[in-house]
Amino acid sequence: MKKKYILWMLTICMTVSMSTTALAFAETNSNAGGLSTAAVQESKTEETATGGAITESTTTEGAITESTTTEGAVTQETTSAAITPEKINLSLDGAYKQLDSSKTMELIKLQKQSDESIAKGYSETSSNLSKLEKVDAVIAGFDSSNKKVVEKRRDFAKSMIDANNESRVNALKQSTFQTYYALKNTETQVDLTKESLTLKKNFFETTQRRYNVGAASKMEVDNAEKDVKNAETQLEAAQNSLQQLKLSFNSFLGYDISQEIVLTDTIQEVELPKTTLTDAVDSALKNRNEMKQASYMVELSELNFNSFKAYPSNSSKYITAKTQLLNAEIAKQNKPTDIELDVRKKYDAMTDAYNSVQTGKKNLKSAEDALNATQRKFDLGMATTSEVQQAQLAVNNVKLSQASALLNYNLAVENYNLSMGVGTTPASL
Repeated sequence: MKKKYILWMLTICMTVSMSTTALAFAETNSNAGGLSTAAVQESKTEETATGGAITESTTTEGAITESTTTEGAVTQETTSAAITPEKINLSLDGAYKQLDSSKTMELIKLQKQSDESIAKGYSETSSNLSKLEKVDAVIAGFDSSNKKVVEKRRDFAKSMIDANNESRVNALKQSTFQTYYALKNTETQVDLTKESLTLKKNFFETTQRRYNVGAASKMEVDNAEKDVKNAETQLEAAQNSLQQLKLSFNSFLGYDISQEIVLTDTIQEVELPKTTLTDAVDSALKNRNEMKQASYMVELSELNFNSFKAYPSNSSKYITAKTQLLNAEIAKQNKPTDIELDVRKKYDAMTDAYNSVQTGKKNLKSAEDALNATQRKFDLGMATTSEVQQAQLAVNNVKLSQASALLNYNLAVENYNLSMGVGTTPASL
């Protein structure tokens, strides 16, 4: 019994021991497995984190790409801005100032320097001839008339430097004035032509409705449609002309041809000059470069002819010198008449243009009064829509004519004012 008890106890102990070992082994495996899983998970987490870092790096790269895109947008915007510059508001005075830095003004300055160099050259030649005159120049064949010719050229060149420069600047400003207001007038013409086209389209539609109810003939419809097509053609021509003038204007002032210029001055009626025709002619005869040139050529030809007086009157040199002198004297004799005719022509053109403007004012007033009267009749039911539209077209047509008349008048005033000064033509030195 005792042996059985001992064997039973030993069996229980062994069983417990084995179970404990098994449990310990299982726990160990479980812990090991847990660690492995955790390690794997941690490794995956790291890998994920690393992947996240890559993703973050990619995101950062995306940010760089975005930054590059933004930079590209800026570049594109800058390029677009370079292609389409900002608008420039420009008055006539502003256009004159713009010319100060233009190639044309640079050329005028160089031409003045050239005149100064010519005068300096004549002075140096005169000085050299004076030195020759003091030595034994008679033996060397010195001719004193050559010295007198050079001195005359020198004196005239010196006296004309500023006048020539002024005439060139006058010519440039005259061109600027004409170009500026011609462009402004064309803009006005385009606007008025657009308005005219709208009015004619409205009139055409009204005529069609009247035709549909038997109140207008087929010929009236056809004529209205023809007027619309003519207005469309006129508008297209005016727009093309405006575009060409803009390109020419930009090039003239030294801007990029694509530069958009807004002309801020409007074409207003300038004051009629107070200088009378007689005073203008007297001033022109005194100041114009052409008059000074004519007198100079006579004096120069006389000096030249004096060199050949001793020659036989039938010799070629004598005849040539005499012919040059006679031509110069004829030119000088005719020049006052030419200058006076030029001033009178400009005065008459200015007066005619002024009268056209005044007539245009009256015509515009009459057309506007007629439109107002027709509108009042329409409001009272005594006039048709067609009649109102025709009155509107009449006002528009007068405005078109008046715009051109104002331009011609202003240009004529500018030309008249310039005619009584040194003019726009430099003297030949």
